[in-house]
Amino acid sequence: MIYTRQKSPIARETFDFIADRIRGGHYSPGDRLPGERSLASQLKVGRNSVREAIRRLETAGLLETRQGLGTFVKDPSGEILQTALMSNYLTDTAIQEKLFDLRLIIEVEATARAARCATPDQIETLRRFNEMVEKCSARGDMEGMIVADFEFHRQILVATGNDILVNLMDGIMDLLREIRRVGAELPELLAERISSHRAIIKAIANGDGEAARAAMKEHLEGVFKQVKSTWENQ
Repeated sequence: MIYTRQKSPIARETFDFIADRIRGGHYSPGDRLPGERSLASQLKVGRNSVREAIRRLETAGLLETRQGLGTFVKDPSGEILQTALMSNYLTDTAIQEKLFDLRLIIEVEATARAARCATPDQIETLRRFNEMVEKCSARGDMEGMIVADFEFHRQILVATGNDILVNLMDGIMDLLREIRRVGAELPELLAERISSHRAIIKAIANGDGEAARAAMKEHLEGVFKQVKSTWENQ
């Protein structure tokens, strides 16, 4: 079974209810969701169930929490985010594995392309985000590390010069946020992530497409191997 912090059927029913309201147009893109207390009262469930459902909807890329403002409905861009409205989507290991496989196929080749196309400024941006990954890891800021790691990988796609590829992967990255979260919580991956990122940057900076391709492939396969093992042991 895919890893998830909640196994409560109430949280899943709450997820289904909010997803159905989004799908049915009751909540439109940009709308602010009622607060946790209000939703819990309306649905007659505990606030923990509401909180967990919202977290899963954020993982699906359907909601976003803005600090100090509340939780808002995002504008689904692309067919893949519409698919995320299916109630079993985030708990289907086979679908998650296929999404990660798609990421593997695209990012490995994109990294080789970045080695041929990246500008000095883009390489410096990669270094900056990797430094953020390392600093967040050192101080135990897992949320900050997830954001910095996402941006590190995204900037490699940007360096290919293909905007359509960047937009495509943005949607997939939202759906893969749970894999990133699990990976961030595995201490054995911290050192691997840092060394892999450095190898990727070095290959891109040297313009070595083959080394860049190999470094990204080793990195992604290593991460997914550990994450999959965690799922299977839940």
